[in-house]
Formats: sequence, structure tokens, C-alpha cells
Amino acid sequence: MQQNTTLGLFDTQHEIKQMIAKFEEVNIAEELTNTLKSISKESGYNCLGFIDFCPVSASSYEEKVYGEISAQLADEMSDTAIYEHCKSGIRLLPLHSILNHSSEQGQVYVMPMRGVTGIYGGLVFDIPESFCQQKSIEFVDWCWTIISPYLLQAALRCRDKKLHITKREKDCLMWACEGKTSWEISQILGISERTVNFHLSNCIVKTDSTNRQQAIVKCIINNLI
Repeated sequence: MQQNTTLGLFDTQHEIKQMIAKFEEVNIAEELTNTLKSISKESGYNCLGFIDFCPVSASSYEEKVYGEISAQLADEMSDTAIYEHCKSGIRLLPLHSILNHSSEQGQVYVMPMRGVTGIYGGLVFDIPESFCQQKSIEFVDWCWTIISPYLLQAALRCRDKKLHITKREKDCLMWACEGKTSWEISQILGISERTVNFHLSNCIVKTDSTNRQQAIVKCIINNLI
């Protein structure tokens, strides 16, 4: 286990701002992984990664893992208990308290990250043994809480499947969310009912849905409406 007496980039507000700037520059998955690896190396973590629980539907998801995480640890992260912990929004917990069968030691933590619409996940990191006092753990928690919105936005930009909904399609979906029929939407927007159905049909195809209700749900969970 590496020892670090300062946790590097958490020393000052300026260094936290530098971390935020790094995440703001991320646009693709490789950049997010490299940024986390860089932070891991500079600040003394043996593992530092982020798990994005990408929604596939209202009840299912797929995982995307970024950063410095071993294959064995990444496999453990696929346990539904990790998903439930991150979804709950509870503050960081030792991995072994979430997974009774975990092979990792007590210094590995999982911190739920949420708050940015359309995404939530978990930050996975170890804390050097010299920092395993309650005060230090709370300090690291506080620092990552400040940084979390920027990490979440970066992860959101890295998602491969990006739905592109036009303004008019979004308008139709928004009114459909309110329970309006195609005819009612046409009267509100000043377009024909046929045009409304055309836009809603496009949304169904783009989101790989079977009906407008499913398309609405997928657009909501992807932060499109």
C-alpha cells in the first residue's frame, strides 16, 4: 500500500479547482479514464475509478467503468448491492460493509455520486492506511462531494449512445408528458396532428421504444426533457 501524508490534490482550494478544470475538459471515455488515472497517481491512490450506471430502460442499466480499477475489483463492482448503494445516495461506505464476500481490505470505499439529472454512479477509491481515521475520511468525502457534479457531467458526455432530439420533437414530448393527445398538441404548437405524430414517431425510433410512453421515459432518464 502506498503511503501519502497529504492526499496531494486536496491540499488547497486552488488544487481542487484544478481537478474540476480537468473534468471539464473531458469529452470521451478515454479522457475520463486518463484523468482519473492521473489524479490517482498524483494523489496517492492505488485505485481510483468511477462506475456509471447507464440507464437502458426505466428498470435496467449497463455499467461503464473508468479509471484505475483492477479487473478483480471491477468484477466485484458489478454486484447489485453496489448499484443499490449508489442509487440510495448514502454517503461513502467501506466496500467490505457493502459486499460481505469482498476480497478487498477496509481502506477501499464506494461513494455514491448523484445530483446531476440523468446520471448517477459510484466513485471507488482506496485511502492510504495513514488516512484511515474518521476525520480524514470525512475530509476526502467532502472534497469529492464538491467535485462530483463535474465528474458526473464528464461521464454524461462520455456516454456512447447519445440521443439527438430536435427542438420540435422535444416540444411534442413535453406536451405528451402532460397527457395531451396528438390533436391537443397540434393545437398548442400550431402544427398539424399528422406532424405531431411524425415527430413522436421519430422519437420512438430514435430511442428504440415501442410507444410514446417508453420514449418519454427514455428521454427523461437521459436528461433530454
